[in-house]
Amino acid sequence: MPGFTLVPALVSLTLHGIVLAVLLIGLPGLSDTQPLKEPPRVIHAKLVVEPVRSKPAPAPKPAPKPKPKPKSKPEPKPEPKPVPKPEPKPKPVPKKGPTPEELRRKKAEDAAKAKAEEQARLEALQEELQRQQEDELAAALASEDAMLEEAELVSSYQDLIVALVQRNWTRPPSARNGMSATVGVEMLPTGEIHNAYIVEGSGDEAFDRSAIRAVKGLGRIDELGELGRQNPAVFERQFRKFNFVFKPTDLRR
Repeated sequence: MPGFTLVPALVSLTLHGIVLAVLLIGLPGLSDTQPLKEPPRVIHAKLVVEPVRSKPAPAPKPAPKPKPKPKSKPEPKPEPKPVPKPEPKPKPVPKKGPTPEELRRKKAEDAAKAKAEEQARLEALQEELQRQQEDELAAALASEDAMLEEAELVSSYQDLIVALVQRNWTRPPSARNGMSATVGVEMLPTGEIHNAYIVEGSGDEAFDRSAIRAVKGLGRIDELGELGRQNPAVFERQFRKFNFVFKPTDLRR
C-alpha cells in the first residue's frame, strides 16, 4: 500500500492551535481595552491523515492548428506600354503629267521606232533565208558533182571488171548468144574476191559454172584495193557487195 505524508496534516494542526490560542488569550495590546463579549468556546480538533492522491495527468494539449499559409498576392500585370502613333506620311506631291502635245510626240516616236525594228528584223530574216538557199544550192551542186564524179569512177571500175572477167572466161560448148547469168560478188577492201555465187541463172548449168569460175579466177583486183585505201566510202557503197551480169557478145547463135 502507498505510504502517507504527515507534512500537510501537521501544518493543519498548527494552524488550528494558533487560532485557538488567539481566541483564548487574545491578541497582545487588546486585552486591557476590550473585554471579551462571549466566553471562549472549546474546539475539539481531530487529526485526520489523508492520503496524498496523485494528481491526474494533465490532458494532452491539442495539437496547434496549422497556421494558414499566407495567400500569395498575384503579381501585378505590367501595364502595356503606350504604342506611339505613327507619324503621318507626307502626302506625295502629284507629279505634273505630260502635256497632250508631248504625248502625241512620244507616240509618234514609239511607232517610228517599232517600224524600224520590224523592218530590220524582216531584212535580217530575208538575208538568212537567202544565205540558206545559197548554202543548199552549193551543197546540192557539190553533191551532184560528187555523184557525177563517183559515177564516172564507178563506171571505169565496172568496165575494168567486165574486161578482166571476159578475158578470164573459158567458153563452154553449150554457150549461145543471148545467154546471161547474174553473179553476186563479195569483195574485201584489199581488192580480193571473197565470194561469187549465182543470183539468176541462164538456164544452162555449164554456162553458169563458167561464169562463176571466170569471176573467182581473178583472185584479186589491185585497182579496187587502191580504191579501198584512197576512197573507202565509195568502195563500201559500190564494190563491197555487187551483182555482175555476165553476158558475152561474141558467142555463137
